[in-house]
Amino acid sequence: MSSVTGVGLTTTMAARTISQMRDQLADLQRQLGTGKKSDTYGGLGLGSGLVLNLREQLSSTSIFQSNSVNVETRVKLMNMSLERIRNMREETRADLTAPFDYALVQDGQTAAQRSALGRLGEMLSLLNTDAGGRYLFSGRANDKPATDTMSRILKGEGAQAGLKQIINERLQADQGADQRGRITVNAAVGDIVSIDEDGAHPFGFKLTGATTSFGATITGPGAAPRSIDIDLGANPPAGGTVRITLAMPDGTSTAIELTATATTPPGENQFLIGATADDTAINITAAISGKLQELGRTQLVAASAMQAGEDFFATDVSNPPQRIAGSPPFYAATAMTNGTPANTISWYLGDNATDSARGTAVARVDDSITVNYGARANEQGIRWIVQNEAVFAAVGFSASDPNGREAYYALAARVGSAMDVPAGMQQIEAIQTEVAGANVSAQAAKKRLAERAPVLQDMIDSVENVSNEEVSVKLLALNTRMQASLQVTAMLSQLSLVQFI
Repeated sequence: MSSVTGVGLTTTMAARTISQMRDQLADLQRQLGTGKKSDTYGGLGLGSGLVLNLREQLSSTSIFQSNSVNVETRVKLMNMSLERIRNMREETRADLTAPFDYALVQDGQTAAQRSALGRLGEMLSLLNTDAGGRYLFSGRANDKPATDTMSRILKGEGAQAGLKQIINERLQADQGADQRGRITVNAAVGDIVSIDEDGAHPFGFKLTGATTSFGATITGPGAAPRSIDIDLGANPPAGGTVRITLAMPDGTSTAIELTATATTPPGENQFLIGATADDTAINITAAISGKLQELGRTQLVAASAMQAGEDFFATDVSNPPQRIAGSPPFYAATAMTNGTPANTISWYLGDNATDSARGTAVARVDDSITVNYGARANEQGIRWIVQNEAVFAAVGFSASDPNGREAYYALAARVGSAMDVPAGMQQIEAIQTEVAGANVSAQAAKKRLAERAPVLQDMIDSVENVSNEEVSVKLLALNTRMQASLQVTAMLSQLSLVQFI
């Protein structure tokens, strides 16, 4: 009885072996068709952990390469915009090389100003460049344009003041009611000429000093509000000079220089020597008063506009746009106040923090390398160019104004000088260099990763893939074994008890 049971067991084991070989055959056929050792990581045995790690590295490599491509695209667009803005700066500077052409062609502006208006529009458009919906000069706020529209920036909208209104209000505060730059010219007392600032405030001319060539006694200017007294002592000689120096709102300076003459009437920048020193003091006072008004309508117009541009454009989260405090008219204003979103246009709409602009766009381009390539339109190197272009494009003149030409010359000279960019100020070229440097690092990493990816893939393939030749040999060997097993199984299945005995 036990012998018969043994035959049945052998048959069962043979059938199980054949079933296993069929599974092996199916797996080998799958390997031959797919080229892969297994459909699952579990089928790779000890190699599964290695493959998972290698695939993670390969996936990261792909992401890093994609980041490098994005950086390259964005930096190219940024550099094109910055390069064009830099070129427009040079074009404006070329237009404002003396001698200046004062011919009003449209809206009280010269051809150079109309060109500046066109350049301003182009600059704002370039600063609102986006790449795939990402605005490149908005800092972290890359989902919205960097700047407001040119119309709103210049003209404002509703209760919100634009640059032109800021310039107008500032000029009122700087000129004062008599347009003498907030300097009070007192009536001469004996032989003493006396002038005063009308208060301690940031507006108008500031007295910085006085000299004479004939030994008059000078007192002042002292502390704010400053004053200067010139005690003639005796009549000055013909050719004697009186010089008063003045600071202006934009940080520039000018001077009143008058020369004594005995000729009646005195000429430009002269004062008449009177019969006595007291008479001469009266003449000097009148000459200073006239000269202050002339400068208030020319040099001060330009200096005030330049400072108004600084008040309007030089803003960040801790420094909102500046307005004249109080109610119009602003001739007697004594202070500035912060503009608000309700009453003042904000020209820059992007991320307005004070940290590094480059850090507002960060891309990881390798396991241990990140590059910073962000930018803000209100960075000093960019803002300065936009600001001065806008000021030049915003100021208008009147053909009937006898001082219009000199005021325009003063403005053009200042804007032209500003386009040289003062020493120590951030240059737009520096921004270009910094973002280009980030791109160089990104592209170097991309090149390294391009060489690394095939190596990782080869390592993965060596674990996951099979050799067709090896599988073919295994199939042939398995086929031989299966045939032999089937023959044995067939023989066992035909074995009876009689035959066994």
